[in-house]
Amino acid sequence: MPTEHEAQTLRIGSGVPVLRYTRRHIADNGRIVEVAHPIVRRGDTTVVDFVIDLED
Repeated sequence: MPTEHEAQTLRIGSGVPVLRYTRRHIADNGRIVEVAHPIVRRGDTTVVDFVIDLED
């Protein structure tokens, strides 16, 4: 559930779930080049689509 600040910022009610996640951009050589933390989105309308690279 959102904190009071998150609910105010997102303009949602206190009963609307939220997603909190960290986004990392990783270069081909494995170096992390950008981190965004935390990202907070309303959980009832957010669609998460991601790719997991299983190759080394």
